[in-house]
Amino acid sequence: MAFVKQWCLCVCISLVFAVIFSLFTPRGNMKSFYRILISFFVFISVLYPLKNIDLKAFNFDKNIIAESENNTAPYSDMINKKITETLESKGITGASVSSDVSIDYSTYEISIDSVKVAVSDGYDKNEVKKIIFDSLGINAEVRGIGD
Repeated sequence: MAFVKQWCLCVCISLVFAVIFSLFTPRGNMKSFYRILISFFVFISVLYPLKNIDLKAFNFDKNIIAESENNTAPYSDMINKKITETLESKGITGASVSSDVSIDYSTYEISIDSVKVAVSDGYDKNEVKKIIFDSLGINAEVRGIGD
């Protein structure tokens, strides 16, 4: 917060000086030269405080993020919904889907650990597994509802 205050103060003071200098610029051929000079001064005054910025202060600790956002339920729900929609589009209804998802915060990757699909005995388990793999690229474990 102190950085923002310092930066705003620097910009405001520079603008005040720029207005004062522009009042004293001569009329005539040199006017455009002084305008360019004043514009350059304002531009530098906006950028100058940025040289002191510490970018490490804006980095978040990945361990804190991992601990506070270790909720994989939304991702698991999305995968379950996508598999259910895919199966229903192929005419397979009433499937029960559960998935385990893990998140690697160091590489920002979401990986699917396991997917289990339960279908009624009227459907071919190998065909259901093939549909899921061909459509989504997920190797699911398919079993009957009673299994």
